[in-house]
Amino acid sequence: METGGSPATGARMWRAEDLGGLELFKATLTAFDFSPHAHEEFFIALTEDGLASPTYRGDTHTVGPGDLIVLNPDEVHGGGPPAAEFWAYRALYPGPSLMDAIAAEFPRTASPEFRGGIVRDPDAAARLRRFHRLTEAASSTLERESALTEALVLLIGRHAAPPREPRATGREPGPVRLSRIFLEEHAAENIALRALAQHAGLSPFHLCRVFRASVGMSPHAYQTHLRIRRARELLRSGMPITEVAVASGFYDQAHLARHFKRIVGLPPGRYARSGR
Repeated sequence: METGGSPATGARMWRAEDLGGLELFKATLTAFDFSPHAHEEFFIALTEDGLASPTYRGDTHTVGPGDLIVLNPDEVHGGGPPAAEFWAYRALYPGPSLMDAIAAEFPRTASPEFRGGIVRDPDAAARLRRFHRLTEAASSTLERESALTEALVLLIGRHAAPPREPRATGREPGPVRLSRIFLEEHAAENIALRALAQHAGLSPFHLCRVFRASVGMSPHAYQTHLRIRRARELLRSGMPITEVAVASGFYDQAHLARHFKRIVGLPPGRYARSGR
């Protein structure tokens, strides 16, 4: 990426290798302008704080907190924060193949194209922010893939031209049942959504939708539910919390504690002591 002006403050770029090498970027910019440039991928940027005056499609735009910039591949853009301002934002660069696969969930399938200006959609922004933050934290592949899928389905459905509704879904009892059995048998493993969908015989994006419609939660939430159920059994048996975390599929004790309290209502340590 070409840059001009003063160095960026706190800029970081990383790749989610378990998501096909998806590139992600996070930065706070002051006294900085990107030179005109374009990406081979789609460019999706979420402003978290501050202001920016990006230039693209022959105009200068103004973005603030919660605003999204969504550009198609090879669209030239540049700019940065106005003088005496700063711009804190997160960006991701999904490739055309990923976006085409998401678009296949909609009737009259075609490569998505975004023709509008600034996207102001709190739901889409919140989902994209959640996914982006998951890539920085201890989280499973299934959780990240599910969050990305749900965010992009919403973004394409509402804001790609023309706006459209996803294909209607039935309960799909057979694939959902196969998915639940697979998750139950591999609850402690870092399962990829692609592997789960292949086992069920559906696309990853379709599976996310029908699983939630049938079960009432996403595949990742169901896997977490199974892991917490196993953790409770192990805690009641007297196993140390650090060992319980690994045995039930969590990265570490902190990862277990975060999910355990949300579901059980108590931290793992207090839960273990309550049965003594």
